[in-house]
Amino acid sequence: MPAYADLDPRGRLGPEWAADEPARTRAIERLLALREALRTQGPPPRSPGTLVLGTWNLREFDSGSWGLRLPESYAYIAEVMDRFDLVAIQEVRSDLQALQQLQQRLGPDWSYLVSDVTEGKAGNRERLAFLYDTTKVRFLGIAGELVLPPVTKGGIDVPAQQVARTPLMATFQVGWTKFVLATVHILYGEDSA
Repeated sequence: MPAYADLDPRGRLGPEWAADEPARTRAIERLLALREALRTQGPPPRSPGTLVLGTWNLREFDSGSWGLRLPESYAYIAEVMDRFDLVAIQEVRSDLQALQQLQQRLGPDWSYLVSDVTEGKAGNRERLAFLYDTTKVRFLGIAGELVLPPVTKGGIDVPAQQVARTPLMATFQVGWTKFVLATVHILYGEDSA
């Protein structure tokens, strides 16, 4: 369960809450409502013998172009993430501070694995990541980025058009099951296949 001690007025309030009582009260009320909505309408509960897998594009997590997230945003994101055992995350920025802040909110049993930063305009200095609960999911030590092989056109091998952000794959184990999981940031649109 995510840590919310910094919201408790009986303890040591986090600096982001100490000066803003309305924001602290709002965050508590919304977290309770979110928790209830997730309980009744969210993914199935985490339990032994199952894997609850998710994927989430966190839209430039975090960047100056869209603005940094408010402290309470991390609490909401953590509340949702905690319903899963393993989550593939897209659009993690080159600076890992936001991901580390989310991991701290989730607690010490959570870990992450990230790709290299994808450079260039299309790459947007973003990474892909896997965030997982180490009490349930074990990273098996093999990770890599997927690159498309050349395409043969008219008998000549030409480089394939790569995706804007290099897909990340990694090996994990849950119980006796070992598997490879890949995450990719898909480009789509009306004029794209």
